[in-house]
Amino acid sequence: MKYHIILCLLLFTQNLLAQLTLTTNRVNALYNTGETINFQVSSTQTGTVSYKIFYDRFVPPLMTGTINIMAGQTISVPFQSNEPGIVYYEVVQAGSKAFTAAAVDPFDIAPIGTPPADLDQFWDNQKNLLAQVPLDLQISLFETHDNSITYRVDLNNIDGRRIYGLLSVPNTPGPHPAIVTLPPFGNSPGIVTPEFILAERVGALSFSLSIHDVPIDQTDPVGYELNETVAPEDIYYRYAILGAIRAIDYLETRDDFTGEVAVNGVSQGAGLSMLLAGIDDRISLMAQSNAALCQHLGILENKASGFPYYVNQSRVEENDPVHESQTIGSVKYYDAVFLNKNIDFPTYHVISYQDTITPSATVFAAYNQIIAPKVLVHAPLLGHQHPDEYFSLRRYFYRRYFPAPLDPSWPFLEDFTGYLVDAGPDVATNINNSITLNASVLIDNTVRDDFPAQWEKISGPGDVNFTNQNNYQVTTSFSQPGTYLLRFTAFDAYPQVADRFYSVQDYVQVTVNGTVATEEELAADSSNFRITPNPTTGPVLLKVEKSFSGLLKIYNGTGQLIRAFKKQLWTNDTTLDLDNLSAGVYWLAFEVEGERMVRKVVVF
Repeated sequence: MKYHIILCLLLFTQNLLAQLTLTTNRVNALYNTGETINFQVSSTQTGTVSYKIFYDRFVPPLMTGTINIMAGQTISVPFQSNEPGIVYYEVVQAGSKAFTAAAVDPFDIAPIGTPPADLDQFWDNQKNLLAQVPLDLQISLFETHDNSITYRVDLNNIDGRRIYGLLSVPNTPGPHPAIVTLPPFGNSPGIVTPEFILAERVGALSFSLSIHDVPIDQTDPVGYELNETVAPEDIYYRYAILGAIRAIDYLETRDDFTGEVAVNGVSQGAGLSMLLAGIDDRISLMAQSNAALCQHLGILENKASGFPYYVNQSRVEENDPVHESQTIGSVKYYDAVFLNKNIDFPTYHVISYQDTITPSATVFAAYNQIIAPKVLVHAPLLGHQHPDEYFSLRRYFYRRYFPAPLDPSWPFLEDFTGYLVDAGPDVATNINNSITLNASVLIDNTVRDDFPAQWEKISGPGDVNFTNQNNYQVTTSFSQPGTYLLRFTAFDAYPQVADRFYSVQDYVQVTVNGTVATEEELAADSSNFRITPNPTTGPVLLKVEKSFSGLLKIYNGTGQLIRAFKKQLWTNDTTLDLDNLSAGVYWLAFEVEGERMVRKVVVF
């Protein structure tokens, strides 16, 4: 009997110790659309494992099923996504769970919904309301540090409210730039802490803000309960954004302020930082980690929605189509995917792939709207948290762009400045010309041209031809006139640490001037000549009744000029070699004394 008890205890213990392991077949968990993702499952216990593949916990899963697994065995579960997104994968066995995520073309994740037509005007009106409220500064000592002093500060906000914060000032005369820190979610004491390390090591006025209507060491008894979503003026974060704008108003009154402002935060604070950076044009740098307040309308297309899940909350709490419609209209004014269009300065980001609190797909959707130099830390194995070096990398980022203090208060010199990416200046060209683009990447002051890189077209009316889009220097040509936006991306695999890597991105706008011949223009000529054979697989003959002198230009089917011949004499049975043209439709346009004689040729 004793041995049966021992055996049962052993089996019970093994069951408790059973471990599920779940990974993707790529360390960086990064895939292209249409590629097969192999989710690899292993367990220390034989049995059935159930799985779920999904975009977000509030929408139906993409796939569910079960697999039978032997202890110690690894099984691959394949999945393909035909659109950009972050795919979550969860497995469950005997009460144990494992979770992972894969990113599918994350730089192509797009906003869902359309911005309100009066988005910028709405926030201009809110700023005008705030401007009518006096500052009414209240300031007192909070604590002293070895190399800085922190003060309590509170100021007037709208609707009779106040904004509370802690301002850390370096022990140097300045003037200093300023860094505004917005808080994570919560309304209890301790949410706001002094960021005196930023003050000392960057040489900046470091202003940490609360979003609630009580001093930082008190609990707001109402707080988020004031939040309503039927009108944009009723959303609680309006107070947070206008309070941060008021904090910058105060900084502008200080003699030790240079006028340069950065904003940063994590989670809720990260989302508010994005919104603020898109609303207040005094801000010139922004850093964020795993931002809330992105892609609120994702749920409408069964995709991920950003915290605080406004639309889902309306469905659960109100279950009223009218309320949901009003919510959809209101929350657009507080969505970084729409306001980030106004960010035209360098930014630094952390996105953790396995984050389901502020789902990573929603953060990418907002990140992708920023058309400016960007540094991104990818954390494929993290959830709603950031790598330890977030704080040091943030300092490096600020020191890259803020002027170094002449007399730093931090006694141990820090001069490393992290990543820098530059895709070059915006340029203009002519449709008949090609241009060369030169991108550069630096870590501190060291040029790095060994990182894998890629150029790609983001927008524009025609095709873009890159000589080698994986080079830092590329020659490009364009099929149509118009304005093109090109993006340069480089990846640092960061082999020092297995659970993260870096990308840097920058953009170039190319204005292509000129005109191309349209089919109607090219077909209008009725001169008496022909091209034979037509269609053709090689050379053709020119058949004319009378020789003539003129230019020849060959256009492809989209109207792009692909070849030009100098003025010469064209006679009957002149041979034109078309051997190196790919299959397609071409237009041969002879220009003679200001007139055009045009014929279509089909090449097989």
